[in-house]
Amino acid sequence: MEIKKQFTFSGIFKKFHEEDTQPIEINDAHIYCYVNGNILMEINSQVNQHINHKRFVDSEPIYQLKGVTIEQPDILQFWELDGLEREMVQQAYEGDYEIEGKTVEGWKIKAIIADANFQATLGVDNSENIEQEGKSLVRLRDLDIDYNLDSLEDGGTQEIVYGLANIEVIHNLSAQIGNLEAEMCIESVSTRESTNKSGILSAEMTLRNIRENEQDSYETYCAWLISLLSLASGHCVDKIYSIKAVSYEHFQIKSEYWSGRKLRSEARGIAVIQSPHLYLFMQQCAKNLTWETFSDKGVGLALSWYIDTFVSPMAEVNFLLLCTVLESLNKKHSSNASKSLLPTNIYRQIRDKILNVVSEFPQGINNQDDLKKYNIFALKVKKSFASGSYNQIGNLRTSLEEMFKTYSVPYEDLFPELEFITIRDKIVHEGFGGVDVALELRKLSNLVVRVFLAILGYQGHYMESIKIEIDDPLGRSKHGLICRSFPFIASEDNTELNSIDTCC
Repeated sequence: MEIKKQFTFSGIFKKFHEEDTQPIEINDAHIYCYVNGNILMEINSQVNQHINHKRFVDSEPIYQLKGVTIEQPDILQFWELDGLEREMVQQAYEGDYEIEGKTVEGWKIKAIIADANFQATLGVDNSENIEQEGKSLVRLRDLDIDYNLDSLEDGGTQEIVYGLANIEVIHNLSAQIGNLEAEMCIESVSTRESTNKSGILSAEMTLRNIRENEQDSYETYCAWLISLLSLASGHCVDKIYSIKAVSYEHFQIKSEYWSGRKLRSEARGIAVIQSPHLYLFMQQCAKNLTWETFSDKGVGLALSWYIDTFVSPMAEVNFLLLCTVLESLNKKHSSNASKSLLPTNIYRQIRDKILNVVSEFPQGINNQDDLKKYNIFALKVKKSFASGSYNQIGNLRTSLEEMFKTYSVPYEDLFPELEFITIRDKIVHEGFGGVDVALELRKLSNLVVRVFLAILGYQGHYMESIKIEIDDPLGRSKHGLICRSFPFIASEDNTELNSIDTCC
């Protein structure tokens, strides 16, 4: 695997979650950061033995006889003191371990040990040579590199560069973010490993001039932009590293962070926006990258549910995930509008009178079977009043129709009566939708994409999945992609569906 960054490190190995009085010294270790996000530390076998011994000792509780002082307790004393009065000297340590120190260049280094049992044969091309040389490899995560050689106070962040995997960028692009002076730039990063492979560094995204406050931050906008790129590409676009430039007088103080976590590299989604149109898509959608649109209960949350469909192999699960997307968007859309039939004070008066009748009525029921059934009925009435459903103008179907109308999203060609709601209820309550869920899933995905594009204000070409009408001897369904322009009005005839698998 290709190495993106490497350096020599010296420091200590110690406990992360509590003070450590017996750290282990590490000298001239080599740290490798790979284009697939893995981080490995190469140490000599003697240091590795010391680390393993320390972890073993720390993982066992240590006891001693009450009133007896032992300078160096031995964990074997636990067995010697069996049946005697004893007290615990040291509890077992269950936290993480970290390394801390500096490189030969003077950079400050911190990282967490990801897996003490990590095998040297994973992710390294020359692992056999390492074993022959008496070297061992330890996997790291949460690697922080501080390039600040002087202890200066941080100034305002000027820009952050994020290394991204699973996104194909043909042409470099830039766009303004929201109504801010902030901007985004995405550039292709060419590596010999990234060609036609997932889970490999393929692009760098630079964010500049973001005014950070309680709501907005570089990390927030990065997450939203990654969600947009995932929607467009049908891939789980993931972040490998980030490099921060801080403005302090005339200095550019930089720090770097590598997560070292496993990337979500699956690519089961549809490439809604093909690479030639990614520039236009990101330019238009970045303008709507605001807290009001992408807050935790807005498009940002709905996109996270949509992206989860890329990794789930079950059609029924993905169908429910897409239903959750629509319901979360509908909840956000309906939150600012009053959906009550009656004013609250009148509704409460009616509710109290009905509940009183429900509570007193069982006194005249003598049959025990009828009484049990009535108690179930009374419980349902009380729950309905508690949820406020009796005072709502319409049900979910009506509410969704209003949302589609507001955003001018055509749905009649996919679900004329919003039949996906019935399918969803059957899957949840019966475990089976009673239909070909795979076919309905494609239609529902098309509908969800249309809603996203409408809310984001996109105008341009995009891709949808369609069923190809052919006679298959084995009765199998065949599906393809069609290029469309958004916004559009779905026509009753299918003349526009002839251009299957057409590149926009």
